[in-house]
Amino acid sequence: MKGNAMRWHVWVLVWLVGAPALAQGNEPSVAVEEGTAEEPAAQQTVVTASRSVERLQDTPVAVEVITRKDIEATGARDLAEALGARPGLELRRSFAGTELRVQGMSPEYTLVLVDGERVTGRLGDALDFSRFSTEDIEQVEIIRGPSSVLYGSDAVAGVVNIITRKAQRPLGATAQVSLGSLWQLEVDGTAETRGERAGMRLSGGFQRRNGYDLTPGTPATTGSSLEGYQVSWRGDLRATESFRLEASAGATRRVQRGVDEGAASALFDRASQNESYEATLSPSLVLSPTGTLQFSGRYSRFRHRYVLDQRNASVLDQVEETHEQMARVGVQLDQSLAQVHQLVVGVEAIGETLDSDRLAGAGRRGRVSLYGQDSWKTPLPVALHVVPGLRLDVDSEFGTVLTPRLAVRLEPVEALTVRASYGHAFRAPSFQEQLIDFENPSVGYVVAGNPTLRPEHSRGATLSAEWRVTSRGLLWTNLFRNDLSDMISVVQDERSPTLRFTYANISRATVQGAEVGWKQRLPLGAWLDVGYTLISARDLEEDRPLEGQSTHRLTTQLGMRYRPWKLEASLQGSLVGPRPYYQAPDGTARTVMAPAYATLDARLAYGVMESVRAFVAGRNLLNAGDSQYLPIQPRAFHAGLILEL
Repeated sequence: MKGNAMRWHVWVLVWLVGAPALAQGNEPSVAVEEGTAEEPAAQQTVVTASRSVERLQDTPVAVEVITRKDIEATGARDLAEALGARPGLELRRSFAGTELRVQGMSPEYTLVLVDGERVTGRLGDALDFSRFSTEDIEQVEIIRGPSSVLYGSDAVAGVVNIITRKAQRPLGATAQVSLGSLWQLEVDGTAETRGERAGMRLSGGFQRRNGYDLTPGTPATTGSSLEGYQVSWRGDLRATESFRLEASAGATRRVQRGVDEGAASALFDRASQNESYEATLSPSLVLSPTGTLQFSGRYSRFRHRYVLDQRNASVLDQVEETHEQMARVGVQLDQSLAQVHQLVVGVEAIGETLDSDRLAGAGRRGRVSLYGQDSWKTPLPVALHVVPGLRLDVDSEFGTVLTPRLAVRLEPVEALTVRASYGHAFRAPSFQEQLIDFENPSVGYVVAGNPTLRPEHSRGATLSAEWRVTSRGLLWTNLFRNDLSDMISVVQDERSPTLRFTYANISRATVQGAEVGWKQRLPLGAWLDVGYTLISARDLEEDRPLEGQSTHRLTTQLGMRYRPWKLEASLQGSLVGPRPYYQAPDGTARTVMAPAYATLDARLAYGVMESVRAFVAGRNLLNAGDSQYLPIQPRAFHAGLILEL
């Protein structure tokens, strides 16, 4: 007994003080450059994996980073285009915008952040990724797998964190204008200034384009027209050596219009107007050389107005208003202990409200959360990081949820990094699922919410590896599995004398698969990035694959930046396999397989003068798409100029 106690005390002592020199000596000194980034991947910093700044190579879970250089090389105009050719990510477009699916899971299972703060404005549980202009994006960090241990609800399939740009030059300005197909016009501009202790950046943009129609023989349109603008401001102040303050604010407005065809050939002019406003304040205090205290506060507001105007009649006219508000405050301590432990401990409180014409009353919810994570560098001959974490959420609507996670990062040799994690995650019921009260008189059914819904739960595991085969080549792979339970599904109320639907926690699903890719730097400033994703996503209650999910997806990116000629070129392509859809037009269920499709985008840019670049780009060059299963914009071209002062 005494021997066991002695061994226990020795182990605790080793855990606390470890062997810092040994741990530091195991840090790899060489890392492959990814994408078009000029700095080695090992020197890039990220914040999403642990809610604190750390080097990319040190993250406990695999993080994919899309840098500013990557965005500029591909010419992506919005976040949807920037994510279009990434393994494990699938974008789906509709008249309402572009939604994202991560590793075969629906959009509501992915948490979207801007500078670590939640984004409001989901419609039908999906967020429109085309609303985020790339002009304000410094980099995008993507984590696949359960992340509720740090971020709470919705981080089931993963997290997408948009890091916005800061001022970097004493005085600077940029302007960009482009014209293209569908009478597309885009104008963007920025201005920035930075001094010794403070910086400020202001940006704004305007976009418009016509709608498009993939079925010209019908009066209904496929893609909506668009007109909108966005403005944003971000500033930072280093008041003293120990106190720093960051603040940001922004606003967007987007109006989309189209034509719908209803029952009995009734025609409707549709208009959707979305407005969003947000403001963030983030002071931080350096307590010691190894400790920092960070405070944060954010308020965001989203307004959605939907108008359906029946032509030559008014019986089925609809006007709906939705107002969403969210406020969050939080404090987080980052503390290093004996150069072996990196602790992250925080508490946050979130308040949400949703007022909508479709809801039976207003949605109100409050949540208080406590989270903690320890990144422990073990005193072993190989570089081994063990990262346990735990989060407690107490919600005014559904009670208490506990989400643990354990992550491990191992470098058995300098060129190989292996990461593994297992954790729980959850998704809170949306206000729509709890409170919706919608009647469709033209079809004759009612949808009613269920206020007794429980959160959906998942248990997920990932295993990834990165092998730096050469100084210019990287081979990576990722295995994943997610088991979901208490999934919320639409069910028919058998007790109702009329056709009435509601929501219930009845479904289960398993999503598993593998991703593999190769990144290669080529001569003349070129690079190649190839990825393949295999996904098996199955509804366990219906015993069938999840609807709309392809099993196979191949993506590739090829780019070049040849500085002597001031020339940039890029190609992005994807090949997506068939997807199942389930229909019952006559009451008899049948499966329809949407055909495979391929997309190809290209861009060419040339520096005509020292501060002026001209570019031309083509999107969907293979002209993929159909009105029912793939309503994407047909082949389109645009050209423009970029001025940088």
